[in-house]
Amino acid sequence: MFETISVIGGDLRQLTLARLLKDEGYHIFLYGFDKDIQLDGLELEPDKDFVLSSDIIVLPVPVSFDGIAINSPYAETPMTIEEFLDGINPSAMVFGGQIQPALKHALEENGIAYRDYLKREELSIRNAVPTAEGAIEIAMSETPITIHGSKCLVTGYGKIGKILSKMLCGLGAQTYVEARKYADLAMIEGHGYESLALGELKNMIGEFDIIFNTIPSMIFDETILKKIKKDALLIDLASKPGGVDFEAAKQLGVRVIWALSLPGKVAPTTSGAIIKDTIMNILKEMEV
Repeated sequence: MFETISVIGGDLRQLTLARLLKDEGYHIFLYGFDKDIQLDGLELEPDKDFVLSSDIIVLPVPVSFDGIAINSPYAETPMTIEEFLDGINPSAMVFGGQIQPALKHALEENGIAYRDYLKREELSIRNAVPTAEGAIEIAMSETPITIHGSKCLVTGYGKIGKILSKMLCGLGAQTYVEARKYADLAMIEGHGYESLALGELKNMIGEFDIIFNTIPSMIFDETILKKIKKDALLIDLASKPGGVDFEAAKQLGVRVIWALSLPGKVAPTTSGAIIKDTIMNILKEMEV
């Protein structure tokens, strides 16, 4: 049975997670939040030895941007990956989002158990809601028209595509959804949206006011981008490397917003609770 949990680095999502775990009675060591942020009842633990001695260690999303330091935007001096590996309790369980291959390899070499909570299905499904809400918020603030009555396209009918198309339709948008599978195209029509096969994209792309891409592969190349209306807005929700040729879009004057990590930006409290629930689900499955 575990008692101590360290939360190292990250943003407001990690603070929410730490508060929720503290409310459940766990002893929390918080590290990497010593500047420009209100802790609201949480206390920092400055001693790295205590932080790294915990039974469970929770790292942020992503764990690191550069592979050198733990992602800690509110830290005066972020903990490095090397410091983390040198001091960690060898029997600890490590959780993180987008754990880089080099860190995975190092943890495995040292026999340290880890899980990437961003790979969990329940997390990605629940995160689709704040992602869709955030995308619509961007569309509302960045266009001079209402969503109601606008002609919108969603490319991809995965988790985010399903939630987003439902929200757009509910707001009164003329909602078109692109998909590759015939079953998905049938489901799109069944939900009352207009279906669009990938092969038809180049012929119809010029009709849309707002385009939301959810596919993390090159869909919007120069050929497609040339056909987009000059006053249209393209919002790319796909994870890296994205689905847009950003350099071509810039040269062609196509307005593109690459909206990464929306759950943490638009709904950090909800997103933090989702991460916490996901971690607890994993621990239950492991019978820890």
